[in-house]
Amino acid sequence: MKSKANIFFLGMLIVLAVVGIWLAQSPSVFPHKSGPVTSFAGETMGTTYQVKIAGTALSSEDTAALQTKVEMELLAVNEAMSTYMPESEISRFNRLEEDEVFPVGERFQDVLVRSFEIFQQTNGSFDPTLGPLINLWGFGEAGQKGEGPAEAEIQEVLKRVGMTLLKLTDAGLTKTVADVEINLSAIAKGYGVDRVAGLLRAEGYENIYVEIGGELLCRGVNGFDIPWRIGVQVPAMNASEKAMQVVGVENRGLATSGDYRNYVVDDAGLRHHILDPRTGRPAKHTLASVSVLAEDCMTADAVATALFVMGTEEGIAWVEAQAGLDALFIDREGEGYKNTATDGFKAAMIAVP
Repeated sequence: MKSKANIFFLGMLIVLAVVGIWLAQSPSVFPHKSGPVTSFAGETMGTTYQVKIAGTALSSEDTAALQTKVEMELLAVNEAMSTYMPESEISRFNRLEEDEVFPVGERFQDVLVRSFEIFQQTNGSFDPTLGPLINLWGFGEAGQKGEGPAEAEIQEVLKRVGMTLLKLTDAGLTKTVADVEINLSAIAKGYGVDRVAGLLRAEGYENIYVEIGGELLCRGVNGFDIPWRIGVQVPAMNASEKAMQVVGVENRGLATSGDYRNYVVDDAGLRHHILDPRTGRPAKHTLASVSVLAEDCMTADAVATALFVMGTEEGIAWVEAQAGLDALFIDREGEGYKNTATDGFKAAMIAVP
């Protein structure tokens, strides 16, 4: 079936809106006088990054020097895990044949180890080997496709999907089936956030906010000497930036997975980019977004994707059984939304007049 001429594609998933500007005008939310904050921003991983350091007023020269260090770290993460860089570690591994041992660097190994753990813990709902399926559905490097794939194509690609087809040993990483590919887009931004936060802490900064493409980590307090305030965006497909909830993030990572920033509409209807490894198709339920609080941003990033695949009923049961994790599920309900949250996430929510 040919797609309609008005097919549209909304690009990079950016699922959190930081609403500090309007929150700062509310004395009930920020009751203290603002202190000095050094901030800078830039581009990385096909999206943007932002760094804020509260309680510190760096000179322009010192800020530029620190930003250079941050961007060098982000470049190192990209050189390990960017599928858009042909000579990155991940790209070189993806070109290998089966049974070839590929030595992995520190950053690539960090993410691989955590990916294997979360894959097992979520019963495969998080699976970084979905790269061929992502491309098949038109959400990868090849770009948009006018129509979804046939079932036979999906089943064929599923033969080379699954982290059980990978082996990670002290010697390196091996694929046991030809054409297995890794795509770490559902965890790499979170890892990048953690690496930058670690760099800033090593430089002696305690009160920090680091965000890449909507995934973030907060340490210490903000410029108002209270925990950082973050807005969780209304998951509307009209690109709304209105905040549905405001969350106090204290020494934790926060990440959101949603279907409303990267999707295609054609004759067959709407299809989004979050694929269910069990079916090879976009996850199908009423869930619009899920936000996760975790001790680190890499975990929050990957778990948010896994919970979106699970859906609210399965996801809330899973996350409530885990230590150190909290989540907010936002389902579409008629013309509005229904929120389901763990007790820990509820406790982090802040009432805003």
